[in-house]
Amino acid sequence: MKTVLFSAALLAATLTAKAQTYTLTVKLGEFKAPSGTIFIALQAPDQKQVQRQAVPLNTKDATVVFQNVPEGTYAVRFFHDVNNNRELDRGMFGIPKEEWGCSNNVKASMGPPKFEDMLFQFTTDKTIALRVN
Repeated sequence: MKTVLFSAALLAATLTAKAQTYTLTVKLGEFKAPSGTIFIALQAPDQKQVQRQAVPLNTKDATVVFQNVPEGTYAVRFFHDVNNNRELDRGMFGIPKEEWGCSNNVKASMGPPKFEDMLFQFTTDKTIALRVN
């Protein structure tokens, strides 16, 4: 009988020990053109995509919600695909011709921003506001 009770308690503890997940809300604003698509990715420290979304843009700002995100360290990157070719168009020297941004509002300086500078800790529901470059 004790074995059955112990097994039931262990099973209950295992089922309730699932990783807690949270919601990350990302507010993006002041796009130049209220058209095209926003491509946005939530990335782990190894730069693998955890979640990604393609969001049609109909106004000059957008809100994107990532749900069921476990606690951890992440970065967010996005670009505004104005011409809907599913790529970040670049000009001379690889400089983006379309708007883009990343977490912690890291700016490019003589090259793309460092990924490490984009990382942030995520431990509860959170809203972040990102600038458009």
